[in-house]
Amino acid sequence: MNDYDIVCVNDGIDILKIFLMNENNDIFKLLITDENMDFMNGSDAIKIIRKIEVSKNLKKLNIISVSCHEDHNIRDMILKSGAEFILAKPLSKPSIKSLIEKNKLLL
Repeated sequence: MNDYDIVCVNDGIDILKIFLMNENNDIFKLLITDENMDFMNGSDAIKIIRKIEVSKNLKKLNIISVSCHEDHNIRDMILKSGAEFILAKPLSKPSIKSLIEKNKLLL
């Protein structure tokens, strides 16, 4: 896998701030977000990003959501928000790497 810069944020509001500051630069290849964050959860941030992408005709960002929820209703809600994949906690580097490589998310 190639080397990529990683941007870490604290919550869903920070995700939106960074996305809005860079929305036209196409510098982000992948967003990995947690469902349980302060101020704004992952699925709400994803919904807003997807609306912005449509309204501004932007390329769709690859999004993986991370969740500890086993409940199928919650997992369906996360996917309906616009996440393409869900990874269960606890995460491991091999599981993340495998998902990224298998689905060619960083091309």
